[in-house]
Amino acid sequence: MSTRIDLDFRPKSYFAGRKVEKVEIARITVNSVCLDSATLRAWPRQRGIQYQVSDGYDGQLLDGEDHTETDRPMSLGELADFLLSTWPLMKFLEMNYKDDLERALKFFWAESAFYPDLDRLCRKRVRAYFDPSDFGDECPFCDRRNFPSPSDGCEHLVAWVQNHEEHVHDRGQAFATAIGALREVVVAAQDAPAIRLILGTLGEGHETRARLIDAASKNLQGALGVAAGAATGSGWVDGMRGGYGYGSGYTICVPEVAALEALADECRAIVRACAMTIQAKDSRELALESLRPAQRPDWQLVISGDWSEDRHHSGFIAYYLANTAPGQWLLDGVERYAFLDNVTQEDIDEGRLNDDQLQALWGVSLKEAQSADYRQIRALCSGASEDLSAREIAKILYAAVCEAGGFEVTEPDNAEGLIEPW
Repeated sequence: MSTRIDLDFRPKSYFAGRKVEKVEIARITVNSVCLDSATLRAWPRQRGIQYQVSDGYDGQLLDGEDHTETDRPMSLGELADFLLSTWPLMKFLEMNYKDDLERALKFFWAESAFYPDLDRLCRKRVRAYFDPSDFGDECPFCDRRNFPSPSDGCEHLVAWVQNHEEHVHDRGQAFATAIGALREVVVAAQDAPAIRLILGTLGEGHETRARLIDAASKNLQGALGVAAGAATGSGWVDGMRGGYGYGSGYTICVPEVAALEALADECRAIVRACAMTIQAKDSRELALESLRPAQRPDWQLVISGDWSEDRHHSGFIAYYLANTAPGQWLLDGVERYAFLDNVTQEDIDEGRLNDDQLQALWGVSLKEAQSADYRQIRALCSGASEDLSAREIAKILYAAVCEAGGFEVTEPDNAEGLIEPW
């Protein structure tokens, strides 16, 4: 994993809405007795922008040319090059902290209203200057060095990799454990159609869960990378990012450990959901009908409309869902003879009915046949997690029925159910 500093970032204008001639663009300050600093100012010229560095001592501390001119605003990299080549920050730091990089990093700070990454870039330049052979093992969010002493890591550190072996920090343990448990479920799904069905249903239309299910097949570093786009909330604007990796060792950092813990909670919810037991039968089997409650439960419409296997076999079916006990849900299928909807008495009298229509009318009137329905319990789940909503249970059981050979609604009607028809 890596972080990125936008070296091509250029503000639209330093001077928009300002009446002053000179604008302070950036400042670097050292924590000396006098808080010495270098200030970069800019002002518009006829053909471009004039820049000048001042040090508060009439240029006595400056090494190079204190001014330059460009035809457009400087990029972040260009600005840092000019400022650090003119004002000798590296020499100040080396003179005070030659063998103590961490204290040197605490001795200065950079700030800019136009270049928010200036301080971070300056710190990276300092690290490269003091320790070019080991540059890059710092946290990308606070610039603290995390490797090779992860025990003294920053608040963003969740894991580190050494010699291609992952080591999980306390802050990353919850996610590592949760994604590991989900990995076991994903592996088990290879030989368990019901689990595959649940995972597929949970991931459908739910980006976070889909990414986590995908991440479960990877190592921790890969899982963190996949989970990046799934994380939301404060501090996750750029997604999850990790430390630099050179050679065999690098750190894995995230901006908000709390957000990572939320992803761990989501992993655990998926694992709990996959622990349910599902039984589903097609429309020709009656084994589940004995489970129908004696008292009518609160049935919720799942989906309704016409089904069709071929031009000779079709009909209307509506699926209903009910929670009949803790963790137990039933899916009821209610059929009626849709092929009688447009039949009239005249059609009967003139013998224009097919075999299915004739069979449906055997021994009953047309009105009775058109209003008759046929009910059957089509699916059952037990041990369902409380994390799952009625809509999610409905999707899982309806998919199980269709997979078992039951009737799939091919032409939904306008009734509003738990499942969106398309």
